[in-house]
Amino acid sequence: MRATANHALSMVKLLLCSTVLLCSMVLAQHNLEEAQKEWSDLRFFKPDEIRNLSAELKADLTTRGCRIPMFTKWDGQHNVIQGSFLKQYSHDVAVLCLADDDMSVIVYADGSASAAQEIRKFPADAYRIINKLSPFVMKKRAIRDKATERLPTFDHDGIE
Repeated sequence: MRATANHALSMVKLLLCSTVLLCSMVLAQHNLEEAQKEWSDLRFFKPDEIRNLSAELKADLTTRGCRIPMFTKWDGQHNVIQGSFLKQYSHDVAVLCLADDDMSVIVYADGSASAAQEIRKFPADAYRIINKLSPFVMKKRAIRDKATERLPTFDHDGIE
């Protein structure tokens, strides 16, 4: 009798986990579809379709199964950005990668795939984008947000 109860409990747990997984997949897909309805210029590009990426980075992003969300009518640089993100005077590339139901920010130190760092991962959300943020803007925001504290030294770009 006890084995049957344990088996039934295990089956309920399995069904619950499966339901949660399926619902989360539907919600992530729904979010992307809703965003495309709102913004008809939102596209999800394969790495090979992005002009300002090196062949090495395109290959790495393809291996990771990435698609890159971009707005085709937006002139501002977004979701594939270059700057000094990891240290001053570096030439890094940051990419917003959509893979399955997750997004992540991947930073390629000095543009090298062998030095890739996934610095943030979160559930897919088409309303998120990344932009380059300069030390000047970072200081201005720090003054606005915490004017009573001593400001940190911003010696490299940030990712917003």
